[in-house]
Amino acid sequence: MDRPLVVLDCETAAPTGAPHLVELAAVRVEDGEIQDSFHSLICPPVEVHPESFGVHGIGADQLRTAPWASQVLPEFTAWVGADWMAAHNAGADTRILGFEYARAGLEPPPGPFLDSLALSHQFVPESPDHKLDTLRGHLDLEEGEGHRALTDAVHCWKVLEECFERAGGLHGVQLSGHLPKRPLTIAGRQPRGARMSPRLRPLERAIAEDVPVILLYALEDAAAVPIEVHPRFLYQRNGKSYLEGECLRSSLLKTYLLERIRKVLPAE
Repeated sequence: MDRPLVVLDCETAAPTGAPHLVELAAVRVEDGEIQDSFHSLICPPVEVHPESFGVHGIGADQLRTAPWASQVLPEFTAWVGADWMAAHNAGADTRILGFEYARAGLEPPPGPFLDSLALSHQFVPESPDHKLDTLRGHLDLEEGEGHRALTDAVHCWKVLEECFERAGGLHGVQLSGHLPKRPLTIAGRQPRGARMSPRLRPLERAIAEDVPVILLYALEDAAAVPIEVHPRFLYQRNGKSYLEGECLRSSLLKTYLLERIRKVLPAE
């Protein structure tokens, strides 16, 4: 290998919607060997969905004392530096990290991503499918704590190692030859800013000033009701614009569709 490679994996709080990290792990590979690792649980501002818990087994008891994403990401950025990165189905992991770096208002690591999923299709075509679990069994990789970020990062590297060996040998591989034509980066996968009318501009000021507001919010065809919210993050997803904010009545982070906000009023 002609450069170090950081191989990472993310676990999230829910299977759908805007992602929230619960675990981030990575290994740094140099000269074909794992030389260092990074791992952290992350306390999400939302509850862990039962479906996601069924996958990774990370629950509230483990996360209660974990740091926030905004605390972990600067450490991860410093640890990665300018190294290139890799993940299995890199589009998913870059999207997760893109959301979290945007929420935190932080600059992400700049390196491009290799995708072990795409490379396994090319170099391990005989596998029954190309899910990481299937490839782990097909390549007879060592078992580990399934669907945990550090174990999956190691398995992702082992899949890449096999792909590089089949491509002509691990030690002579040039990683640039295995980047996609349009390399993925975390910055390139950050969500777009919300599209908003002038009447909703107070939301931007509330986020900047870290103050609550009252939303006149319409549920379906019902009349608008007042909801006191501490706005946190504005973004666009699948052509719709949203606000993430702490509902001060429930103390839960909730997502509000901007087109349903009729007016933004100052909190009393």
